[in-house]
Formats: sequence, structure tokens, C-alpha cells
Amino acid sequence: MDSTLKENVAHGTPGQPMTAIHFQAGAGTIYPDHFFVQRHWHNSVEILKIVKGTFKAEINLDEYILELGDICMISSGELHQLTGCIRDSVHDVFIFDPRLLSFTYKDQVEEELLEPWSAQKLCFPHIIRPKDPEYGIFDSYISRLIRLGLSQEGHWYFQCKILLLEFLYQVWSKGLMKDQTVTGLSAGELEQIDRYKRIISYIEENYMKKITLDDLADAAGCSSQYICRFFKKLSGDTPIQYLITFRVHKAAVMLTETTKTVLEVCLDCGFENISYFIRTFSRIMGMTPGQYRKI
Repeated sequence: MDSTLKENVAHGTPGQPMTAIHFQAGAGTIYPDHFFVQRHWHNSVEILKIVKGTFKAEINLDEYILELGDICMISSGELHQLTGCIRDSVHDVFIFDPRLLSFTYKDQVEEELLEPWSAQKLCFPHIIRPKDPEYGIFDSYISRLIRLGLSQEGHWYFQCKILLLEFLYQVWSKGLMKDQTVTGLSAGELEQIDRYKRIISYIEENYMKKITLDDLADAAGCSSQYICRFFKKLSGDTPIQYLITFRVHKAAVMLTETTKTVLEVCLDCGFENISYFIRTFSRIMGMTPGQYRKI
């Protein structure tokens, strides 16, 4: 599964835009070696709690080590990556669309708390550890949200929404929100993150067409020489390598979910040569498109 992009996975439903997920890595799971989700971002707020093992989290280029009981909170739009450091790690995640807490009536709560939080002028701290004095506040609410989200019993969504509002108030009233305008990132690093997002978005929207390095440089607003340097620093691949891998992963989904021929999939995913497509798909996926379709 390709995750190095603006994630388009629906977190919940339009009527219930939140979900809880229990992730377990190791033998017999979809993460047999170790848990890994590559650098990506989404519009939802994501809260993680470590149940077993050690993880390395990256949020907007800052790295953190997460251990048992640690809570990690990622705001809407933040670039992040998560790597399990042991084979059989376990963690829980609660994800929700921050817009679900907005009110149409602009009262004091909306103006002083919800609007600044939604606009990310205020946000949750990234990491809360069991030794932190405020840990009990965070853990109390987050554990209940995860438990309700995993069970989805009764009026779980109503309960979660009320809990989220109460949680937000408790964190805000005790001065535990951080000022998002104050960041340890340099202007250059913030610019790189913004350009990285613009490149990924451009690829996501245009992968089925012919794309050149100059096209990507134009989308990022920089030179083709500079884009190769900073993009490889962030992703580990050159922009063109990333584009090719993205196309292959799109092709894999299309092979699984449609009845289109291999040639149609090849052309729909931006490949112009069927032989090159089959060779590239085989190199990245470890099997031919035809073999992959039969799995």
C-alpha cells in the first residue's frame, strides 16, 4: 500500500467522520516485518497511543521516539511518518475530522476555542508521556475515545463527539495547547514541506498524464536541480522515482478492483509502453501485473 501522499482514505463516514483502529504488527499480520507508514498527511487529526514496543515518529521533519503508554497527536495537514522499531509492535489510533466540532452559531466557545483550534493557531502538543504531569488528563479522554471507537456500540459517535469537546476544553483551559505559530522549523524547512506537499498533490492529480521533471519543478515553484535535492532528502527517492512508484501502486489497485486489461491499466496510469510497465511493475511489486491480479 502506498502511503507517501496526501492520504485519501476516508476516516469514518460523512455522518460519523471519525474512526478508531487497532494496529498489530508481526507474523500473520499485514506488517510481518515491522509496522511502517511512509511520510504522508491528511486533513484529519490523528491521535496514537503505544500499547507495545517502540516506534520512531516523524512529524514535520522532527523525530520522536515513542514507547509504552506514550501518546502522539498529529494535527490536520502535518507531514508525518511512523516506523515500528520491533517486529511485533501494537498501537491504537483515533482519527477524526476537526470540522465535526465546529458550530454554525458563533458563540464564545466557537470564537475563543474552536475557531483558533480549527485554524491551527492553537493545537495539541505532539507528544505526551506517562511521566508528564498532565498525562492523566490526556490518557483519560484518549483511552475512552479509542475504546468507544473500537467498539462502535450504541450511541458511540454521540459519546465520542461530546468527549472530544470536553477534552478540547480541558486541554485549553489548563493552558496545555501550543501556539502553532511558534515552531522549531526554519523558514527553509517549512518551505520544503510546503513544496513537497505541492509536488505530491500534483502527482496525485496528474499521474495518468505525461509528467516531466520541469512540470514538477513548476508545481513546486523551484528549479529542477533544487527539486531533486530536497525531494530525495524528504522521501528517499527522486521525484521521478516517486512518480513511477505511485503509478505502479495505482495500477495495482486498478488490477484488483477493475476488469480492465493490463494494457488499459498501463495507459490509465500514465505508462506509455506496455513492456516497460510490466518490467517496472514486476521490479516494484515482485510479480507481473497478471500474477498480481490472480492473488
